[in-house]
Amino acid sequence: MATSDKIASADENPGCPICLGLFHIPRQLTCMHCFCENCLKSYIKSKAAKVGDIDKIECPVCQAVVRRPHRVISVESWISLLPINTVLLSISSESKVNALRPCEACQSRDVMKLAESYCVVCEEAMCVECKVVHQHLKATKTHSIISIEEVTKCPQNALKYATAFNCPEHEDENIKFYCTNHKLTCCVVCCGTRHRNCDSVLDLKAEASTLLKKEDPEFIIESLKTIENHLNKFTEMNNESINNLECKLNVVTSMIQNLRKELNDALDKFERKIKMDGNLIYKGDMIQKQEQNHSCLSLMNAIRNSRAVLEVVNQNGTDIQKFLVNDKTKSQLTSYSEQIHEKFEKIDKITLQLEIDPPLQSVMEGKIAKLVNKSESQDFPMTSVKKPTKYCSLEVAGVFEVKGPDDKILEIRDLVCLPEDQVMLIDACTDSCYLLDSLYRIISSYSLPGKPWSIRTFDGQEVAVSLMNKYQIQFLLVKDNTIRPTRMIKTRLPCLGIAIIGKGSIVVSGPNTARSKCYWSVITDRGEETSYHEYWDHAWNDSYLALNASKTRVYISTWGTNSLFCFDMAGKRLFVYSPDNLKGFHGITIDMDNNVYVVGCNSNNIHQLSPDGAVLKIITDGLPKYPDAITYNKTKNQLLLTNFSSKKNIHVIKLD
Repeated sequence: MATSDKIASADENPGCPICLGLFHIPRQLTCMHCFCENCLKSYIKSKAAKVGDIDKIECPVCQAVVRRPHRVISVESWISLLPINTVLLSISSESKVNALRPCEACQSRDVMKLAESYCVVCEEAMCVECKVVHQHLKATKTHSIISIEEVTKCPQNALKYATAFNCPEHEDENIKFYCTNHKLTCCVVCCGTRHRNCDSVLDLKAEASTLLKKEDPEFIIESLKTIENHLNKFTEMNNESINNLECKLNVVTSMIQNLRKELNDALDKFERKIKMDGNLIYKGDMIQKQEQNHSCLSLMNAIRNSRAVLEVVNQNGTDIQKFLVNDKTKSQLTSYSEQIHEKFEKIDKITLQLEIDPPLQSVMEGKIAKLVNKSESQDFPMTSVKKPTKYCSLEVAGVFEVKGPDDKILEIRDLVCLPEDQVMLIDACTDSCYLLDSLYRIISSYSLPGKPWSIRTFDGQEVAVSLMNKYQIQFLLVKDNTIRPTRMIKTRLPCLGIAIIGKGSIVVSGPNTARSKCYWSVITDRGEETSYHEYWDHAWNDSYLALNASKTRVYISTWGTNSLFCFDMAGKRLFVYSPDNLKGFHGITIDMDNNVYVVGCNSNNIHQLSPDGAVLKIITDGLPKYPDAITYNKTKNQLLLTNFSSKKNIHVIKLD
């Protein structure tokens, strides 16, 4: 976490994204981005000059729409109503600028006077006249008043000054509530209108510390640093390209001078032409690179601003401030990442090359050589950027129809591979489990005492089956081609997903309907709960669970949330995977390299992910319609897959 001294240093001092200089009266838009007052005026006036009178603008950084209040006529009045970011005022290196705070009472009457005092209780800056009135009113005469210099010079006081965060929809209302249903902050007006039917609206003053525990400000700060480092490297590469252009141009010029000794007058003309063409190319590419660097620097400054504010708030602010700034900065982080993907994902390496044409006729015509401006694009991915996906189809080794007793139609719910190349599946139609041989023929069966959902191997030849309509897990011993029940354990909550850690520990997941939450927990093989974690504010009645080989990561695929969640065993969320091209998250399995396979039932594909959630492949062709349950056969390096459209079939897919 940065200290205030570090923030005030020259290297870390944030600047205006428009002018790239130190802030001069930083005005804050509803999207939380700040700009110099004069820079905003010029920006709005330039927009108005192009399209005439405007009632809204787009933030120059994140393109968020900022609407002009109906009561405001002039640009100056519009700007004057935007709040001044006092945190940026407090960390600015120019103290004279910091003290330029308008009196808020006078400002509301369109009178501009500089504030000299600040009421800690009312959180309002006042001029000399307003201070006198404030001290003599019966309701406010006991309020604590400090000087405006004390507020602007001390980050802690500046944070006190910035405790009132306005609602983006209602500028005159402060944010006081948080709706857990919509994951949004809101004011009193929003709470009584948009969120009046929500069943979980929390008072931020009372719940901010609890909500803040669910955030990870350090992760946001580190992500901002990663983006900033990416931009620094991008700028360095561009500067290297510019230097390389200059060096290559000098080399070409030297070559022309050597050739000139032999070609005399023809080369005199040719030398002038080459120098002129080279300089044009150099200047053109240099301007392009400098423009890219300017855009890069602008975004870097915006990122530094966000990071500086977040660090100060997380070090010195209240829980409400920390939560609100974290919440806002998360959306900025998404915007920054999108701009990185769009503008700074690739960098062109430009060079110059002299190609000589030997024929004499070319020499006489002045075509002895020509300048070639070569540009080579290379990927310049950010650390947190996902790898490009590879769409592919894999070889289908076969489709096997599993016939139940008396040719009954099966409804395969889940399946698992056993030693000796056997497969065990659970059937939702007959509420039974079946043991299959290597040719997927039924060897034996067992009628379960409830509705099965998931099946996993437990220890050697023992398997565990979760029963979705009961708080139970049935254990079965598979030996000598027979299935025999061994024990039954009860769980505190409904158990859908199940995975085996080993040494008597099991990971389970499912809905906590009493709390309207999705949960996962670790239990012993006797049903005793050793840890409990909630990860979603809705009790979706489905989940699919898998563990990596080292049993250090928990992967949960949930159809209701259309997401794949990854946690460590302590319950910390490592990532969430929710792509647009994977719909209906169903089965999940992990191969010997710890790659994760998650099934998209509605999108008819399978996504292969790295252990950290980067997309490696998207398997499309060769899959059955509406794929469902999936398991990995490590002895044959195959995927076994079922599907909704024909629930009695097992599709065997070979991996590369």
